[in-house]
Amino acid sequence: MKRFILVIGLLLLVAAGCGSDDISLEVENDPYYKEGEPTEIVLEAVDDSGEAVTGLAITGELEMEKMDHGTITVSFDDNGDGTYAGEVLLPMGGEWIMSATVEKDGKEKEQIVRFQVSEG
Repeated sequence: MKRFILVIGLLLLVAAGCGSDDISLEVENDPYYKEGEPTEIVLEAVDDSGEAVTGLAITGELEMEKMDHGTITVSFDDNGDGTYAGEVLLPMGGEWIMSATVEKDGKEKEQIVRFQVSEG
């Protein structure tokens, strides 16, 4: 029984330590659609304490919320201030969903980011 309690305790400590590495992504700018022109998407990355996070590798798979245009891949460049920018040619404005893959220190996490693209 003592061994069981010790194992559970260690698992809880490991889980608590892993949770402190959570990174939140949010679209910082207002992406727009204009036929034939790429738009820039700027993501802001912050940790649990609200501090900007740099040094991430971020890629995203974009798809429309309510229409099927397939998926569009975009890679983001680190601006060095906790923001990441990528350009993408979108087929139209509207509600978009991004499945973002964030890599930090060899560990990958996925996050869903929803955002609106205006008609420009």
